[in-house]
Amino acid sequence: MDAIQFLKQEHQKAKSAFEKLLAAAPAKRGALWDELRPELRAHEKIEEQCLYGPIARDGAASDPALSEWVSDRHQDEVHEVEGLIKETASLDPEDGRWLATVRQIKAALENHIRQEEQDIFPRIGQIWDRSRLEEAGREMEQGKSEKAGRRG
Repeated sequence: MDAIQFLKQEHQKAKSAFEKLLAAAPAKRGALWDELRPELRAHEKIEEQCLYGPIARDGAASDPALSEWVSDRHQDEVHEVEGLIKETASLDPEDGRWLATVRQIKAALENHIRQEEQDIFPRIGQIWDRSRLEEAGREMEQGKSEKAGRRG
């Protein structure tokens, strides 16, 4: 599976996990969040190590919009979400403020995913050929399976 397919699949899993979390009874939310939160962090690490870091070195400069995304916007969005995630740690999952914060995280991630899938991924497909995308996809799958192995 190539890197873009891998990330799209991960995006779908995250969207489903948020829907399940937001539909859960208040007493169940904390446990679901404890499962989702490390997945979000792992996704970001894999994305940075296997996609955006290499893209920055391989030729994002040839596409000004992609270069701006890699160097600025992506990191700004990541920091925004990380701040919201930290905020949830000081709130009770059964509290409405916690739920509102998680809804903000979900909305920010949905916007981020939409930008990636509609604009950024096609641009990456113009810079990287099929074999490079597949190599990055293998690296992502390996990184995810290593993380799963450490968890188990």
